[in-house]
Amino acid sequence: MRQIVFLFIFLNLSAWSQLQFNDLNTNLGNISEAAEIKGDVLIKNTSDKKIFLLRADAEPGLKVFATKKTLLPNDTCLLIISFSPERNGKFNKKIKLVTGDQANPYELSISGTLLNFKPDNKQACFYFGSRKPSAVVTNNDPIVVPQEEKPKDNSNKIPDPGASPKPVQPKTIITPKQSNTVTEYFSRENYKPNNLIFLVDVSSSMRDSLKLPLMKNALHTLIDKVRDIDSITFITYASKVTVLSEAVSGADKKKLHLLVDSLKAKGMTSGNKAILLSQQIGQKHFNAGANNQIFLATDGEFKFSKEDYQKWKENQKDKKIIISTIAFGNEKLALNNLKHISEKGEGSFISISNKGDSNEKLINEIKLRSRTSADIHK
Repeated sequence: MRQIVFLFIFLNLSAWSQLQFNDLNTNLGNISEAAEIKGDVLIKNTSDKKIFLLRADAEPGLKVFATKKTLLPNDTCLLIISFSPERNGKFNKKIKLVTGDQANPYELSISGTLLNFKPDNKQACFYFGSRKPSAVVTNNDPIVVPQEEKPKDNSNKIPDPGASPKPVQPKTIITPKQSNTVTEYFSRENYKPNNLIFLVDVSSSMRDSLKLPLMKNALHTLIDKVRDIDSITFITYASKVTVLSEAVSGADKKKLHLLVDSLKAKGMTSGNKAILLSQQIGQKHFNAGANNQIFLATDGEFKFSKEDYQKWKENQKDKKIIISTIAFGNEKLALNNLKHISEKGEGSFISISNKGDSNEKLINEIKLRSRTSADIHK
């Protein structure tokens, strides 16, 4: 049903324009609480020529991000509009998008009603400042987004399946390689069982080519290495918190790989209660002799107030769960926020910038936490 509605919207847009939008006037409706407001618009090039996004004219304080500046024929990109409100009430922000396919700019708007504005309320996710200044568009500054010579694949499929130890070897070779891998990474003698809970940000800001795909690639690599005594839970958060699976055995690799492939970025972010829910599920499957650990993976700040932390401590009791955070980007405020959460959760802070980075750091963190005392004293 959702796909039919989406197609209907596209078909009803102006037949004369070569760029088509899923919605020129984005109405977010009533927003219960926010310190930053975001909306996104999907753009499609319906022509047989390249079209360039040149400039976004908007009032001061309104930020416009584009996942691409060049759209090939039948290509799509995501335009994200965000601003920090100053008060409660209705808002209606207008943007003029200047492109190469027509003389007049496209007129877009984002509207809605903010019911409760809290200046100290850190939203769970916002775009990192690691983008070059030219990628953030206000007034007459040009939209500039790193451009590939080949079109990007934004489908959130693993960009380089060859990075996984899983593929292409003949059966006669695969069995000993898998055995050696398990011995090297998680031998039963040296590493305790793992009860791992992955809390993954799947808001629209994770949709670009360097965020969610990096996380997914690291998860696929990990799945190939975990054992039948390990278990993995997947929880996502965007507009809502969703439990995808609970305590799936490391032996069920097919199911785990399919769960990772199902991760898709969409919607705005509201992850206020996600950590406490992850703690609850982690304790539901708690293993006293295991490494019980939550991994919070996000590209932005995450609200974890003093009240939340107090509830966290009260809930720990004799079922202690630790939190490690996985950050994408280098925006100082967001990094400090995630470091603070990892410190409170007695875990580690992991910063991810490339595929090799994500694979190695995630594996090493789990090895560190699950190492037995016998292995430590070697």
